[in-house]
Amino acid sequence: MEQAPDPQDEGKMMDKSIGQMKDSYRTIDEKLKLRGEDPLYLLIGKVLLRVLLIIVMIALSPFLVIGLIFAFIAAL
Repeated sequence: MEQAPDPQDEGKMMDKSIGQMKDSYRTIDEKLKLRGEDPLYLLIGKVLLRVLLIIVMIALSPFLVIGLIFAFIAAL
């Protein structure tokens, strides 16, 4: 017999996941921050990487929304 997961545990896991995601984003954002002492090639690279990451996030967003919908359906 399978026992239903505790809602508090799920909330803690969700908070932990969100915290890790925020930390990862902050790390990437800090590395891609434009600084005055950066050479031109590094500035161009940072801008291109930032644009690429934005495109990837936009491309993944429909899949995340679909995944959330399925998760809510499964939870009901």
